[in-house]
Amino acid sequence: MSFFRFVKVFNVSEEQSILLFEETKKWLWLCYKAVDSGIKTPVFIDDSILIIDEMWHNFILFTKDYERYCLDKFGLFLHHLPTTKSESEEWGKDIEKNTKSYLDSLENQYSIIFDLLGKETLLLWYKDFAVKYSKDKIKELIR
Repeated sequence: MSFFRFVKVFNVSEEQSILLFEETKKWLWLCYKAVDSGIKTPVFIDDSILIIDEMWHNFILFTKDYERYCLDKFGLFLHHLPTTKSESEEWGKDIEKNTKSYLDSLENQYSIIFDLLGKETLLLWYKDFAVKYSKDKIKELIR
């Protein structure tokens, strides 16, 4: 399965890789739920949960498994939609306005995660993962 590749690439234990894979599947469910229930503010990956995004990228590499998982669990293919260069540049034009918007979106995301996945998941992602798998630490892990 895809988590075995993750062990090799990111130099984490198999146990940790399996945990991250399970958390990524929860993230995918959350993405689906946001689309399915019409949540106005879509969920997004920020620096705190980059490790989930890395596992998602890893899962996507196993295209047949990823497609089957999405279709079996959600009835549709969940596309990964990273921020484009033009979106990033546009965001940077009005940093003050966009920072407030970002913080509002993040607060909304915390609320969605808390309500749908629980306090434990929220703390795991935004407290534990934010420290253990910061941007710098992810770079150190890659072999």
